[in-house]
Amino acid sequence: METALLELLRCPFCHAPVAAVEGDLACTACERRFGVEDGIPLMLHEDLPGAREKLGETAGWVEKARVEGWYEPDDTVDAVLPFVNRELGWNDLVWLANGHSFQVLLDRYVGELRGLRVLEVGAAKAWAARFWLERECEYVATDILVDPKIGLGRGAFYGDFGRVQADGEHLPFGDESFDVVYGVATLHHALDLRRMVSEMARVARPGAVVAGLNEGTRGLGRSSENPDQASEKEVGINEHVHTVWAYLAAFAGAGLRVRRLERPDGWPPSPYGRVLSKIPKIGLSLGTAVHLSAVHYCGVSVYARKPE
Repeated sequence: METALLELLRCPFCHAPVAAVEGDLACTACERRFGVEDGIPLMLHEDLPGAREKLGETAGWVEKARVEGWYEPDDTVDAVLPFVNRELGWNDLVWLANGHSFQVLLDRYVGELRGLRVLEVGAAKAWAARFWLERECEYVATDILVDPKIGLGRGAFYGDFGRVQADGEHLPFGDESFDVVYGVATLHHALDLRRMVSEMARVARPGAVVAGLNEGTRGLGRSSENPDQASEKEVGINEHVHTVWAYLAAFAGAGLRVRRLERPDGWPPSPYGRVLSKIPKIGLSLGTAVHLSAVHYCGVSVYARKPE
């Protein structure tokens, strides 16, 4: 494990620094120990609140991938994620939304900046690494899944960067450590949405971008049991579907200022939403919020900044 990553890490319980001890990591204050697997610090400690559910979810992802036939990695596919529709001629709505919302993050909130320190929460196999590394950024990928084929273990395919098994509700990093903190289809897996967004805000530097991309939503009055999530829940994956207002409340409660709210696929809001979208500055976000309040189930991308 590289020294730079070790210096970034903090105990997820007390936020004290950790030190290398006999091949493991140990908190310098509370003395809890954390394993290391193939250079990946295992900071999802079994004593953390919700750890049992999160560790159970890791097995669910592997089972789902094997049943659906995407467990074995395909270099051709992984090399072009998230833009498989454009590069390989797919017609996948999930990857359409992932790709569009990630491109907005790069184009509107990163631009020509280089050398940023970036944290991705719920990075899976860390396909975003190549975009950050080519911008000379210090990229750190976290996920609960370290599997060598669909989890952080697969990240080596994309280059040399920090990978940490961690729970987004108990991030093992110090306050104000990152210039960009984001997740792609991550927040709806949180056991406590507000807690996860607050943790993302805590580790973000003043002025940093904090974003939740391609998060599932439900209209007002719609059931919190989205039938599209049934197969994930059956194998123990933590799935939730929130209203757009719940996401906005979580970001506001964490002290973040939402700058842009839109459908993750980039499609415009429904007709009445288009009218609202014409209002200067706030129109797109307001139109999107109204639109997502009315439709059954959809998705949202939230782009925010931490005040300086």
